Amino acid sequence: MALQGLEYKTQILTASVFWYFTWKDEIFRWDHKLEYKNISRLTVKASDVWVPEVYIVNDISKMPIGSTGYNKEYVVVKSNGYMTWFPAKELQTSCAVDVSKYPFDTQACTIRMEAWYHDNKSFVLNTIGSGIETSDAHFVKNGEWEILNLSANPFQYQDYVDNSSAYSTIHYTLILKRRSSYHLITTAFPFVILMTLNLLVSVIPTECGEKLGFCMAQFLTMIVFFTLIAENMPSSSLTISYYTFIVSLQILVSGITILIVAISIYLQTRSLEDRPSCLVRMMFSPIGYFQDSDRKKRCTRVRDSRQEGFITWLDIDRRLNCGLNILLLLNVIVTVSIFVFVII
Repeated sequence: MALQGLEYKTQILTASVFWYFTWKDEIFRWDHKLEYKNISRLTVKASDVWVPEVYIVNDISKMPIGSTGYNKEYVVVKSNGYMTWFPAKELQTSCAVDVSKYPFDTQACTIRMEAWYHDNKSFVLNTIGSGIETSDAHFVKNGEWEILNLSANPFQYQDYVDNSSAYSTIHYTLILKRRSSYHLITTAFPFVILMTLNLLVSVIPTECGEKLGFCMAQFLTMIVFFTLIAENMPSSSLTISYYTFIVSLQILVSGITILIVAISIYLQTRSLEDRPSCLVRMMFSPIGYFQDSDRKKRCTRVRDSRQEGFITWLDIDRRLNCGLNILLLLNVIVTVSIFVFVII
């Protein structure tokens, strides 16, 4: 009748449902044409007749169906012996969620109905038609989840203690797809803006005193953003959201950016006479491959023949910033690739 929602943090599916139980009871048969004033149908209390004793075994509150009390429920009895029972219940069933593709995820939740105290020799559960469907008259759509498919699978399982006995059960499966529009506006869109702003680090000059402050502001914003996302995610390590991984990657990149900017500011204070050690020159030589080969465009000082090819602290500073630009570019490529993989 209604799907209240699927709580990610507690992994609980809440839904309002009613069942249509029908069976034949030979005790309640009569010839309505010859006697009883042509009465062919009666409505009696569920407490006055036999009703099937079934349980929703993954319900976290009350497992028996008809938990509201049989005195408040009724059974329709027909003259041919067929009984019809319409118990309604608000279910709160456990559902293991997979958050890996949040907010483009699809979840499969199962409602397990079983007969505990009667084996298959005296009690068998079967489905009518498809076994499960939405009510045309009562169903209320959920704003966060869309029902893609409903299915029912009746089968029998062996007793855990005595393998000679089998019990009847029905598994109802609900395939739910998240409506991602709200999450795209509230989480994905701000994240793209923050990632774009992080690229501005490459255009702000190191001489500007606000560059380090800008990097720190970006880093703290990502930390707060990550905290807001973690509050809605289940505390589980079985599956980790790719979205959480992306935000963690941005925090790592922001931390490395702060480190490089701080070193760059320090290198700006070194004089030209200070010479880097051999180890430092070897560490930063590979990055120079990605720099512009025309040194005249990026070098303002004049070197004599003895200093030609010598690496100064300013050269290391330029190579650090070149490496930072490469890191930011790779970060964008990896982030976009993960987003495409999640959507597909």
